[in-house]
Amino acid sequence: MVSTVPTSERLFIGGDLNGHVGATNVGFERVHGGFGYDSRSQEGEDVLNFALAYDLLIANTVFKKRESHLVTFRSGQHSSQIDFILAWRNDRRDCLDCKVIPEECVVPQHKLVVADFRLRVRVHRDKRAKIARTKWWKLRGEVAQAFKERMLGEGLWEEGEDADDMWLKMTTCVRKVDSEVFGVSRGGKQEGKDTWWWNDEVWLLRRRRSVSSASTLTRVQPTSRAIN
Repeated sequence: MVSTVPTSERLFIGGDLNGHVGATNVGFERVHGGFGYDSRSQEGEDVLNFALAYDLLIANTVFKKRESHLVTFRSGQHSSQIDFILAWRNDRRDCLDCKVIPEECVVPQHKLVVADFRLRVRVHRDKRAKIARTKWWKLRGEVAQAFKERMLGEGLWEEGEDADDMWLKMTTCVRKVDSEVFGVSRGGKQEGKDTWWWNDEVWLLRRRRSVSSASTLTRVQPTSRAIN
């Protein structure tokens, strides 16, 4: 299943892998950070070989932690590290932290393991899309006073209400009143502030200057001087 996931996508594997990867990373420096717990078992070596085969990083072993933040399983006097979080090794820089929360249990005897990753989200916007905007720049003078009166008159929220309900009523009221009082733009494409001066006349003058410069360069003939 892991082989079907493109490396361009984020991959996180977490769970009880029932193996001890050990405190050191001897022989598995590529996937083991060197800060594990206890000794390595055969099952743990299988986990390391799995990570090595698919170029995965065991996040639990990357950061130096106290014992209580490494142990994922406790039963009486017995403690071990058998729950792991794995991710692409290329995402190592984006792994900010990984540790056990000692006070929390997901299931009996198994501690909660958490990892912090920094995710870069790219938002692709359609440049042709038109986004209507409220004309907030009209919030002055008589228009501002009219907006204030409408808000005080139509505000349906009261103190002591549920915060989420109160916030929903406020935002709904503000959107309704501001669109009616200030108006909404048509969402046309905005020109750059530094290109207002560019027009056909400027383009023609620049073109003539470029042609004139090119003609001057073609008239310059190289000269040679004999060296005695």
